[in-house]
Amino acid sequence: MKVGVLGGGQLGRMMAIAGYPLGIEFGLFDPAKDACGGQVAKLHNSPFEVTEELKKFVDEYDVFTYEFENVPLELAEYISQHKPLYPGKDALYYSQHRLREKQLFVDLGVPVTKFSKVDDRASLLNAGQEVGIPFILKTTTLGYDGKGQYRVTSEAELAELADKLFPEDGEACEHTTYAGVSEYIAEAFVNFTRELSIISVRDQAGNCVFYSPAENEHRDGILHLSVAPAANLSDEKLANLQSYARKLLEKLDYVGVLSIEFFETDEGLVVNEFAPRVHNSGHWSMEGSITGQFENHIRAICGLPLGDTTNRSVSAMYNLVGHDVNRSVMTESDVHLHWYGKEIKDKRKVGHVNILAENYDSLNKKIEYVDGQII
Repeated sequence: MKVGVLGGGQLGRMMAIAGYPLGIEFGLFDPAKDACGGQVAKLHNSPFEVTEELKKFVDEYDVFTYEFENVPLELAEYISQHKPLYPGKDALYYSQHRLREKQLFVDLGVPVTKFSKVDDRASLLNAGQEVGIPFILKTTTLGYDGKGQYRVTSEAELAELADKLFPEDGEACEHTTYAGVSEYIAEAFVNFTRELSIISVRDQAGNCVFYSPAENEHRDGILHLSVAPAANLSDEKLANLQSYARKLLEKLDYVGVLSIEFFETDEGLVVNEFAPRVHNSGHWSMEGSITGQFENHIRAICGLPLGDTTNRSVSAMYNLVGHDVNRSVMTESDVHLHWYGKEIKDKRKVGHVNILAENYDSLNKKIEYVDGQII
């Protein structure tokens, strides 16, 4: 079996590493460079072209997957016409557009915060009435790790933002938009107690397995730490998380790993977004679970039996963002370094450290130790 991966980053690399022991061959194809030209942030503005290189890539591999959700829909359609693509193009269609995504959750009965469409000055100014202040304004397409987002906490900030994005003279300043996007979604601010995510897997026969939900901590809009299992999670909320994930998996006839992020509030769970791929908040499973998310994704898309998702122990994933870490951390018991081979730049994910422990107290001590080794 030969798997073609759309994307040339660390997630594709980790898929390949997990699949090699299963006898799977891999090839990586970066659509940002080869199919459309330009950077990922410009994919939606770039004409799709079936190049000879793309034709050769599709001919060479048996099944296809992707490591990021900004794959052009035209590319997904082209591949689907010739070979199996998992997850399917419907997952991309919804995940690439936050308004479509939110409406999908509404249709499935998954709790969401109030939201409204913003595409001009009037709709932005009206968003304060529609969803209430404070709210978060996000681009409907593109944007990740906090990019393309604006927080509005007062009427004065709302008026200022309207002047920046949709000035009355109709000439928006280019530097105030993200990747040329001019359509947004206003989402009511959620007063949450913590952020949770659940990683699930569905195979070609419709069988589903779930990983322990993780509690996530973000810094500057970027995932910093994931701890799994999330502590003090009630059986009712665990059942709800799995039920919501199953609804989405079945609606999309999904195959592969799916991640869904939630806010836990005093009133219950509120969904944030989903990612149709292996996910940063599931990296802990590489050592922390019997079968990691990367291996299970490959199993699912290749028609192999799904692996056991039981936790080996209490686990954490510590993201290395714009910083290195002393290699001495590897002398600590059950501390595992994963380095992506990237140049260190501000706010760039260059690696992560997985940490295992017998209990939460021991885990927290190890997390503090790793934190002290960041350079």
